Amino acid sequence: MTDNTDSDLTDVQRRRFLKATGLAGAGGMTAIAGCAGGGSDTAEPTDSAGGDDGDGGGGETTTADPGEIQEGGTLVWGHSEVTQNLDIHQTATASTGRFLNSVYDPLVGLTSDLELSTDPDVTSPGLATDWEVSDDLMTYTFTLREGVTFHDGTELTAEDVKYSFDRIADPETGAIMQFVFGSTDSVEVEDEYTVVLNQSERYQPLLRQLAFSGTSIVPADSGDTIGDEPIGTGPFQFVMRQQGNRAELEAFDDYWGEGPYLDAVEERTVTDPDSRLTGIQEGNYDLINDIPLDDINDVVGNDGDDIDTRTWSPLSWAFLNMNNTEPPFDDPDFRKAVDFCIDKQALVEGALYGNGQPTASPSFPNSAFRNEDISPREQDFDRAAELFEQSQYDVGEFDLTFKVTTNYPWHVDAATLMQQFFQQAGLSVEIQQLQWSDWLSQVFANGDFTLSMVNFFTFWEPAYLYTSLWTSGGSFNFRGYASDEYDQAVADAAQASGREEAIPLYQEAQSIIHEDVPDVMLWFRDGTLAAKDHVNGLETVLSPNNSELGFGRVWMDQE
Repeated sequence: MTDNTDSDLTDVQRRRFLKATGLAGAGGMTAIAGCAGGGSDTAEPTDSAGGDDGDGGGGETTTADPGEIQEGGTLVWGHSEVTQNLDIHQTATASTGRFLNSVYDPLVGLTSDLELSTDPDVTSPGLATDWEVSDDLMTYTFTLREGVTFHDGTELTAEDVKYSFDRIADPETGAIMQFVFGSTDSVEVEDEYTVVLNQSERYQPLLRQLAFSGTSIVPADSGDTIGDEPIGTGPFQFVMRQQGNRAELEAFDDYWGEGPYLDAVEERTVTDPDSRLTGIQEGNYDLINDIPLDDINDVVGNDGDDIDTRTWSPLSWAFLNMNNTEPPFDDPDFRKAVDFCIDKQALVEGALYGNGQPTASPSFPNSAFRNEDISPREQDFDRAAELFEQSQYDVGEFDLTFKVTTNYPWHVDAATLMQQFFQQAGLSVEIQQLQWSDWLSQVFANGDFTLSMVNFFTFWEPAYLYTSLWTSGGSFNFRGYASDEYDQAVADAAQASGREEAIPLYQEAQSIIHEDVPDVMLWFRDGTLAAKDHVNGLETVLSPNNSELGFGRVWMDQE
């Protein structure tokens, strides 16, 4: 979040952080689901109706035979984390994204293979029936679907798109994806169903970054109310929320697309993993996300007791955070030495119960942008000792504090394992366990830490990922990393004329941070969900970003 040497947020940054996390004026909030991303990879200089290649995800969603679908019923969802700020443009949490994904639609549709599409039947359908991009990537013209209705009864028009994008671009909004419109000169209404984006300079990822929830379309002039009463065009409309307890969505009868088949979705917040699993086994919930890590091997692959499961990878990725602005982690040799201390596979086995895999890059495993030439460093205490000696600091000079949140028990387990590794290398490290709201305030907002760790969801898109996490002014660069060489590589990638030109630039950026070690990449964690066998359409639930969930095409047996 910060990049200045005193690790202090500017007033604008602080307001944006507080809005995004829902902490503003809220006192001691409880757990939110990490930091949510979004975005994409390319905008080719052609008119596009679905077809540029993506960089992750599984096969395209298939739906049940319509002849078998039964309508009605309320799906009770045991949700692993607490929803926070309900403003779709401001929220930075994956937990809230999961809840709001069925309420909103973006402008651009996306398949589960992360390909852009105007098809209304894809995994994440969009509100544009067509778009054209000028050869120089300076003008984007979108044609809207006609007859689309917002949950407040008003019809979708180009004015709503203009309002939504202008609102996101306004720094005062605190929109988490404001950067998407950093090169946009104007958003113009050509007619009732045509909107034009004019660029001041080329921004290669723009088109695909309009496919994600952070740029969803809201009704004109609704900004003052959507944080309390979300209004979208999705298959479900918001009813109520008791934060930290439960929330409700009900079917929107005038939804423009296929579905919904359920009458309602009731979200119940169940942060305790064992309680979630027990709850679905006893019939208190119809569906849960995040099966407890230590129970996954017993539940997944042994579908029985009227429970079905789904597993995918990755759900999220995790990394060890080092405060690059303070000794000893302002020394890259010291940081790299720490990397050599860690046995990443042991972390996966010990903290994730084997439900993941080590990684040296946060790019999705099947991403075209992933740098396959880098790999996780093997644990090597001799090499670590050499680098500690080579650095400007004495390895025994510091008593380090490792701040970790109890919101993720596997982080506490991983920190305990890493503490043992560090002790073998002569580092003195004390673990400090924090509630999630305290972690957010101390580590993420104020940079008050030396060591920490966190996981991020949905960052499959290289422009958003590599800009926000490690550029000098990146919105999620709370470790204070700064590299002119890295910043230039990422800037050049955003200015690329097309996908093939951008790929090696993002791969270069990965090489730079692998060598500089501003953080230590640890693992990809697998995702899981479980549902009672009367719940159908589970293959339609997972969104293309591998984190958000959608219930528009889920249905239940009504016997």
